[in-house]
Parts: sequence; C-alpha cells; structure tokens
Amino acid sequence: MATTSIWSDVAANVACGGLAEVVTLIPPGGDPHAFQPSLSDRGNMESAALIVANGLALEEGLEDTIDAVEEAGTPVFRMAEHVKTIEYGSTTGHGGHDDHEEDSHEDGHEEDGHGHAHSGDDPHVWFDPIRVADALPALSQALATQAGLDAAALDECVAAYRSELTALDAEVEGILAPLHPENRLLVTNHDALGYFADRYGFQVVGTVILSGSTLVEASPAELQALVEVIDETGVAAIFSESTHSSEDIEALGLEAGVQVVSLDTGSLGPAGSSSGTYIGFLRTNAQKIAEGLG
Repeated sequence: MATTSIWSDVAANVACGGLAEVVTLIPPGGDPHAFQPSLSDRGNMESAALIVANGLALEEGLEDTIDAVEEAGTPVFRMAEHVKTIEYGSTTGHGGHDDHEEDSHEDGHEEDGHGHAHSGDDPHVWFDPIRVADALPALSQALATQAGLDAAALDECVAAYRSELTALDAEVEGILAPLHPENRLLVTNHDALGYFADRYGFQVVGTVILSGSTLVEASPAELQALVEVIDETGVAAIFSESTHSSEDIEALGLEAGVQVVSLDTGSLGPAGSSSGTYIGFLRTNAQKIAEGLG
C-alpha cells in the first residue's frame, strides 16, 4: 500500500510485471496534507505487506495511524528518508517566506500562526525525478526483505525504471529550455515546488499560503504583498493546485492581472490522463510551467 497515487505508481514500477499488488490509500485528487483515514483504511494498512509513505510530515492527518500500524508490526518505508533533502526556503527569493513577518521560536523553526512549521526539510521530494531514481534501490530492498519479493526481478525493474526517469529528467530540461533565467520565477499556491526549482534552476518568489502545508489560510495582507511582488518581478503566471481550493489564488490573479495555471502537485491526475502516471505528471507540469511563463 502506498499513501499517495504518486508513490503508488513508483512502487508499481519497481515491482513491475505484477510482482506485487499495489493499492493507493489517498484517492487520486486527494490532498496528502489533509487526508484523514477511516477505520477501514486502518484495517487495510494493518494488512499490507509494506506501506510506502512519503514521510517528513507530508501526510499530516495520517501520521498517527502510520506510526500506530508500524508499531503493531506493519513495515513502513518512507521515501523522503532515502533522498538528499533541501530545506524550506532554499529556493525562495524576495516575496517568499524569508521576507514576510513570521513568528520566531527558540527551536529555530518558524510557524505561520496556525501551528504549522515551515522551516526544516521540505517533504515534496517527488518533484525531482533524479532524487526519486536514487531512492529506488532502497525501495526495492524493502520490497524484497519486507514483502518477500524476488530481489533479482526487482533489480531488473529498478534498472529499467531508473533509465526512464533519467530520460524524463532530460525531457523536462528540454521542455523548460526556452525559458530564460529571468523568467524562471514561480508563484505557487503553497510551498510545494522547491525541489522542482532546485533541479531546474527556478526561484520561488512567493506563495499564496505561507506554509509547506495546505492546511493554512492566506491573509488579505499577505495576498496584497504578493500582488506587489508579482508586479515588481513581472511574473507572467501563477500556479494553483488541482488538490486544493483555488479561490484565493484566482482572486490574486485577477488583482495582479496575470493568468492562473493549475498544476497537479500532491496527486496524479485521473487514470488515462496526461498526468495519470508519475512520468506523465512531471512532464505535464513542466509543459504547463513552460507555457505559462514563456
């Protein structure tokens, strides 16, 4: 069982050829930050041979349940523990988290006033296909040792899928190549595209929700400050999310006079759509970003 449709597709490719039945806990289109499990979900998690989760507090409403089933004996593999992470704000320019007034705390973490820390390690690791590729051997080992799958067959699947992700990375580079550095500026709904920015040379100049979580509301003052950032930088488009209400960001787009482009962020698109697989998800998002900013 994988928590998100993104990790479900990745796991299915590592266990290619039907080596394992992979099911998804959070329905496609669901927000991994907001999802709350039912009692039947808890039972399904307990019966899984392995749970593939993201970790780093991405699945906020699921964390207690994941910890509980793990303590009861269900093995859990957290993808973010097997990649080189970046910190929130590391790809942020003016108008982002670093330049807004925020509450400082003695532990060095900052909070948005709703109890959601948005410093520390960024959990949105799937926006870099090379980081995902680097985590595949560890996932393969977990499937072999915890789920009892054939290690040699898994190795073949990993080699093939890793080649696909490497080719995808080159394809995304090509899609984005027409964008000049001065146009590689991102304004997003929440702080989810840090790894994309880090991998492909973008700068996050602002977010509607000043958090790495979607469980926070934007304030009118923050939105007005973001309008000024958009005007100052000349950003051509801002990016909403298919898994989250677009009301605030649509209002921002109207106020700033720029188009709003919807991306898939925490979930794959519908089955059979251009973003219905992890590879298609990244390709489609890259195309939308290139077209929006080009």
